[in-house]
Amino acid sequence: MQPGFSQAWPVSQRSERARRWAWIVHILFIASFFFGITSIPGVIVAYLKRGDAKGTIYESHFTYAIRTFWLGLCGAAISGLLCLVFVGYILFSLLFVWWLIRVIRPIIALTDEVPMRNPRGWF
Repeated sequence: MQPGFSQAWPVSQRSERARRWAWIVHILFIASFFFGITSIPGVIVAYLKRGDAKGTIYESHFTYAIRTFWLGLCGAAISGLLCLVFVGYILFSLLFVWWLIRVIRPIIALTDEVPMRNPRGWF
């Protein structure tokens, strides 16, 4: 492949639908910064549409969103418990930065039309 040229992915109707749903999921995750609860419908949509996206580059986006939700929820629960000893407030700050990164990375990947690298990773 020549420099400056991206890999062309085959576009099908199924792939286009998966792309639209991936955008919706990630927009719902972004909205959670303002409304908090929108990540719940986002993860539900990700679960429902991951099977439809099987074999496309967007399957990794749904897996990434699902893992982001559950890891974030666990982190929030642990941070909430540790607020009793002040350490939780620091962890909440770190969790916010982690969540921000986990929300920005898939937007960049969607814009570049590439799959999420390492959807099973922590970061």
